[in-house]
Amino acid sequence: MSKKLWRSVAAIIVICFVFMSFQSNEAFAKTYPEIIRVGLYSGSASASSVALSANSGHEIGYYKDNKFVTLLTEKGGAQSIFRKDAYFIKSSAGVISEYDPNEGMPFEGETYGPYHIQIGNNVADLAAAQKLCSDYRASGVIAYPVFEDGWSVWTGFYSDSDKANKDISSLASKLGGISLKVIDKSASRIIVYNSNFEPLLIFGDKNLKLTIRPDSSNNPRLISVNSKPYRGEIELRRFSDSDMTVINIVNIEQYLYGVVPREIESYAPMEALKAQAVAARTFAYRSMGSYKKWDFDVVNTVSSQVYGGYNDEKATTNQAVDETKGKKALYNGNLISMHYFSSSGGRTEDNIYVWGSDIPYLKSVEDPYEAGNSYNYNWSRTFTAEDIKMKLFISGVEIGDIVTMVADEYTPAGRVNKLRIVGTKGSITYSNEDIRIILGDNGSYLPSRMFTINSSGSGTGSGTASVISADGKSTLNVYGNKAVTSSGVYDILSTSGPVKVTGSDNTAIITGNVPSGTFVLTGKGWGHAIGMSQEGAKGLARNGYTYDQILKHYFTGITVE
Repeated sequence: MSKKLWRSVAAIIVICFVFMSFQSNEAFAKTYPEIIRVGLYSGSASASSVALSANSGHEIGYYKDNKFVTLLTEKGGAQSIFRKDAYFIKSSAGVISEYDPNEGMPFEGETYGPYHIQIGNNVADLAAAQKLCSDYRASGVIAYPVFEDGWSVWTGFYSDSDKANKDISSLASKLGGISLKVIDKSASRIIVYNSNFEPLLIFGDKNLKLTIRPDSSNNPRLISVNSKPYRGEIELRRFSDSDMTVINIVNIEQYLYGVVPREIESYAPMEALKAQAVAARTFAYRSMGSYKKWDFDVVNTVSSQVYGGYNDEKATTNQAVDETKGKKALYNGNLISMHYFSSSGGRTEDNIYVWGSDIPYLKSVEDPYEAGNSYNYNWSRTFTAEDIKMKLFISGVEIGDIVTMVADEYTPAGRVNKLRIVGTKGSITYSNEDIRIILGDNGSYLPSRMFTINSSGSGTGSGTASVISADGKSTLNVYGNKAVTSSGVYDILSTSGPVKVTGSDNTAIITGNVPSGTFVLTGKGWGHAIGMSQEGAKGLARNGYTYDQILKHYFTGITVE
């Protein structure tokens, strides 16, 4: 091959390589789903029954090959009631509640259960099943269609198989020579009732998903779950550890309509609302598949993001979502681990001092526009020694009567990093977020770890002497340590009033008097302090920062795209 020809071939190869690389990059460009699946009722908070409706009517069915198959329709405003096929009891007052047969049969009331009797053989379709049900009802038998391994007709809701078998003879006398057989219980069935609590259908297909959606005449298209409206559709599922699960399937931008006003006030500056919208969208995308075992992505509580549905939407927050449509916070092209909180108290925290890992975009930064009168900026909590003792006891720690509580170490940002609690029988030290947990109350955390402790004598003497650092940004509790003076060495104790520490310029730091056996925590900020401070974001917005500048301030080195 000549050199000239070789150069031509080489050029062609290079061009093809470049073209293929471009095509490959395009093919593997990251895509983000348009739909998010939100668990409204799940796990320990799953539903025994749920009522669904839509203003202009709704459809009940399932998707197959991406097409919706309608089984039942309901007129506008009328409720359809969905109940898992399980064990229920109806009281004399007409109240129906679920019971566990493993805990014994109820003494009073009419029981219903997951055993049934099939009448005849399978039929071709729903219309044929409904026709038979009408015929059987004329004979005094309450029958209903069933979609499970094809279509059939059943009757009865028996609490055990013996009761079902006993009823077969009376049914045979009403229906003649039609074959009858007892249907065993199943954990996959859902019963559909109308508003008069008449059974319309049992859905028990294990390969399809029961879906309820507003029909096309609804504007906006909303489906109400127990009278609370949501955009999108509702899917009902049964799982062994989440029975019955109610899932809202909704466009992710419409989902954010119901999130942003629950996470930040709708009257906040628009750029702060936009920053919150991008933060919430990033969190949502990052959370996709978090509840894979129950086939949804996020829950509607603080365990993910608070989601209130249509009733919580506000014009300003919808605008913030619309004007940032699709925008996400990325680091090196990947979704960041998104965190936000209420107030930093003046400076955010480095992730390594909260959750232990060193993440380049979760670093401590100044919060220059978070005002001292911001919501949750300042706080105080008072604990007695008995309060602390009880908190430790509940957590399984016994160190006797509490003598003192000391902040042994602060983070560079000014938050307590190690808290030592001393008792008459020993001591224990808590670090990082465990400090907020142990000092929390009724399931909530201590507001923040940016605090100092002030206390007075308790028995052998306890207290706090706080010395301000050279930069004036943090304090160190020196109570219980040694002080070296021109007069000798002594222990720093506050058994009878304030402790005074005088510096070389004759300035003094004094801890005030508090009752014996009492600890007063004086702090700033509210939340874990990682990522974006919502109060700080409002301040930045008021001072001319745009939403992307706000996010880039709190998350070091990110891009917003």
